[in-house]
Amino acid sequence: MNTESIDFRFLAESDGSPLIVFNHKGHVVYLNDAAEILLGYVDHRELFQIALANAPQDFGGRTILMDLHFHQLSFYAITVAYNSEEWVSLRLYYRPRAAEEHKLDSSRLRLTDLNLLLDMAIGFYSVEHSGSVRLLSDRDLPPFLTDQNHMTRLLRKSLESFAQAETVKITLTMVPGEYLLIDGRRHPVLRLQIQGDRRSDQGDRSLAELAEEIGANGTFEPQELLYEIPFIRE
Repeated sequence: MNTESIDFRFLAESDGSPLIVFNHKGHVVYLNDAAEILLGYVDHRELFQIALANAPQDFGGRTILMDLHFHQLSFYAITVAYNSEEWVSLRLYYRPRAAEEHKLDSSRLRLTDLNLLLDMAIGFYSVEHSGSVRLLSDRDLPPFLTDQNHMTRLLRKSLESFAQAETVKITLTMVPGEYLLIDGRRHPVLRLQIQGDRRSDQGDRSLAELAEEIGANGTFEPQELLYEIPFIRE
């Protein structure tokens, strides 16, 4: 076997660490799936400046221990590499998070189509508010087990906090390489991000309680809500 038969692009796409390649003007020419998620929290121009500031003087690669934080995403090191003046790559390494265990009442879990619940929540929101809502989601996401009652309330109350927004963007993605600990078992993570130009934080305490009821982690920002939801299949 020789290296020509190895699909290196597939390996990069499957890597849980964000990998971005910039050209000499700072434009993104390649990014893997993990980097697409990262760019939802930080401008690519900031990452390009980090790459330039830490690039080795000569062609090659350089790994540096560095604390970086972009909202709830934390990294402990980066690698900057290049062998041409035309491009430079930046790879970031996630800081391992402490395993926070959630407890759920299994009798309240029901097989749930989250896309359907999102469509319903958006419908209710659109009846009462004039702001436009854009949903970016994998429509082929299979149903999973969750507390439907609390999930429905969480979605509706979350959107209600954007009642004064002109535009709302909802993104639902599976997070590669991360998990939530529920009753001693690891489950993959669904990341639900809701962004808008205006948001009220008066109901954040209630949102945090609802998130806890479904075993999710919540992050509450002035113009954004972020939930990490356990993807429980059995």
